[in-house]
Amino acid sequence: MSGLAVLRRHRASIGLWLLAVVFAVACVSLGRWQLNRFQDKRDRAQLVSGNYDASPVPLAELLAGPGAAFDPRQQWRQVRVSGRYDASATHLVRNRPRTGGGADAVFGYEVVVPLRLDDGSALLVDRGWLPSGNSGRTPGQAPDDVPEPPTERVEIVVRLKGSEPTRTGDLPERQVASIAVADLAAGLPYPLYRAYGVLVRESPAVTPSPAPLDPPVIDGGEGINASYAAQWVLFAALGLGFPVWVARRRRTAEVERSSQPADVPALQPARRRRIWDADDE
Repeated sequence: MSGLAVLRRHRASIGLWLLAVVFAVACVSLGRWQLNRFQDKRDRAQLVSGNYDASPVPLAELLAGPGAAFDPRQQWRQVRVSGRYDASATHLVRNRPRTGGGADAVFGYEVVVPLRLDDGSALLVDRGWLPSGNSGRTPGQAPDDVPEPPTERVEIVVRLKGSEPTRTGDLPERQVASIAVADLAAGLPYPLYRAYGVLVRESPAVTPSPAPLDPPVIDGGEGINASYAAQWVLFAALGLGFPVWVARRRRTAEVERSSQPADVPALQPARRRRIWDADDE
C-alpha cells in the first residue's frame, strides 16, 4: 500500500492527532504563562519581606550619587540621610489610595519634598498621605492644609523606591499625577537622586504631619497562579489522550462487528396491517 493510500485511510486519525497536539501546545503555553506570573509574584514577595525591615544603612551604600542608576533589587531598603527640606519645591501627588488598616481605600494626596544634602544634591522624600479637602471653593482639588516640613536640619530614615512612569494631565500648580523623579527634577536648580524615599521617621519631628503610607502588599495571590498552571498541564494531557481514547473505541467497535456470525440475516421490521385494508380480512 502506498504512502498516499495510508494517509487517505488514516486521515481522520491524523487530523485528530494534529488537533490534539495544537490544543496541548496552547495549554502548555498558557501553563507556562501562569507559572511565570507565579514566579514573579513570589520573587516580589520575597524581595519585599527581605528588604522592608532590613536595618538602615547610609544612602551612599545603595546609591553612589544623583547620577547612579537605582537597582530594583534595593526596593524598600531603609537608608539614613540628613539635610534640609526645600519646602518651596513641595509637590502633591494626586489620586493616591490609603487604607490605614481599614477595608476600603480612600483616595487623597501624597506630599513629596526634596531634601537638600550637604553635597548640593537632593533626595526626593515622600513624607506621607493627606486626605482630600472638605472646605473652600474647590474642596476636591487639594487638601485643606499641607503641613510644612521641619525648617531646621533633619536626620531621616526612608525606604527607597524607584521612579514611577510619567503621567500627564491638566493639573493644578504644584500637583503631579505620579512620582516621576526626572520630571520633578526638571524645574530644580540642583540634581535629584534617581530614586525617591518613603519617610519612615525624621528627627526632629513636627506636628501635624502627613499620615504614614500603607505598607506594601506581600501576599500577591501567587498560589492561584500555580493552581492554574497545573490545570493547564492537566488539560494538555487530556487533549493528547483524547485521540487514544477514540482509537480504542473504534477498535472495540470493529471487534464487536467482526464477532457477529455472517449467516445471521438482519432482522427486518414487521409489516404493520392497516385495519381498513379489505384484502387482509
